[in-house]
Amino acid sequence: MNANYLSRGLSVLASASLVVLPVLAAPSAPALADGTKDDKIAERDEIQQQLEDLRIELDDVSAELADTYIALAETELLIPQAQQDLEEAQAELEEAREEDRKVGERLETAQEEERELTQEVEEGRGEVESSSSELAGVALDAYKGSGPPSPSSVYVGGKSPQDAVDRSMNYRLTMSSQSTRLDSLREDQTVNENSSDRLTAVRKEIRELKEDAEEAVERKSTAEEEAREAKQALDDLYSDQQQQRDDLEEQKKKHEGDQRALETRSSTLDTEIEELARQEREREERLERERQQREREAQNSSSRGGSSRGDSGGSNGGSAPSNPGGAPGSSNQGGGWVLPVNSRISSNFGWRVHPIYGTRKLHSGVDFPVGCGTPVGATHSGRVIARTYNSAAGNKLILSHGIVNGRLMTSSYHHLQGFAVPVGAQVSAGQTVGYVGNTGGSTGCHLHFEIHEDGTAVDPTKYV
Repeated sequence: MNANYLSRGLSVLASASLVVLPVLAAPSAPALADGTKDDKIAERDEIQQQLEDLRIELDDVSAELADTYIALAETELLIPQAQQDLEEAQAELEEAREEDRKVGERLETAQEEERELTQEVEEGRGEVESSSSELAGVALDAYKGSGPPSPSSVYVGGKSPQDAVDRSMNYRLTMSSQSTRLDSLREDQTVNENSSDRLTAVRKEIRELKEDAEEAVERKSTAEEEAREAKQALDDLYSDQQQQRDDLEEQKKKHEGDQRALETRSSTLDTEIEELARQEREREERLERERQQREREAQNSSSRGGSSRGDSGGSNGGSAPSNPGGAPGSSNQGGGWVLPVNSRISSNFGWRVHPIYGTRKLHSGVDFPVGCGTPVGATHSGRVIARTYNSAAGNKLILSHGIVNGRLMTSSYHHLQGFAVPVGAQVSAGQTVGYVGNTGGSTGCHLHFEIHEDGTAVDPTKYV
């Protein structure tokens, strides 16, 4: 055995690969949950739908005032999302900073451990080499004959029995010492090998931690930029909001006469419907009287004819002529109630507060947010009694559906782009009578639809 052989293991272990100790993993940026992108798109679509519905509610408001109000409404709808984006960006920044701190601390710990292990390995290598040299010297002396005595030489050449005993004791002590030193050498070598293994693992860990540290710094930098952008976006929205509020107040002053005009036009519309309903009821009642008169005349004619045939011995039991199914020109020709367009309702019937003026006003129908040019069907069979235009309803068509349960039923279709049937035409349920538009006081393509009983607006959803 020689020193080179004994120390060979150290050089081998220095390059050996070991099982790497657990390394502090850098947390990755939160993964987007499934559907998050779609949720964002759906959220944006919902905001656009709300704005569309709100614009429809601004009937009879000037386009300038409506645009100012819609711009403010859009800003205020976007603020909650901007606040959430800022909160998420700030939370991400805090996570990135914490990650950077933890990686930094772990890197410092690993580097300190590397320094300690490097010193241990160097000291252990020195001790192993020193012990190896001593043992190698003893082995060499033994080889040359000048080393420890052999067992046979202990008892040969002794001057006395006591001298042999002493020489034997010295032999045993010498061999015991060399054996202990060899055991110690083996132990030192094992300890140093373990330290070397740990040093290799720590150095690998340090390399990985440095990569993690670079990623953590990059993530923190990105998070800081995103937080700044989110904060700026929210600040911009708040600034826009204040400016748009100021603009809206100026626009309201500029169009302060519109509110009174709205109330006047609303009264005029009610009067128009009431007058048309009165005229149509008179017409229906007149047609009913004429129908009854024809029935009586037919009955009288049948009675006289039967008596005459009986006197002359005419043919047996002639049948009476059938009665008409209804008076000519009658509004209601049968058929159920149907929706005028296939769409959701964006604004229901009832009292509501005007978005801009804050006044209570009866919304006397329902609104369907459909595109301009969409065909509008008759909600029930009937007769066209009016095609009008005014600054509020725009192109408006009114149908009479006759007297139902003692009440005259009419329906009206507002803001039409155009008409499909003339006044006086008989229509069936679902037949196209016009096309959706944006005329009159409308601020967006939609159909405003009303149903009246004896000239009084009722909730259309009672029928359709």
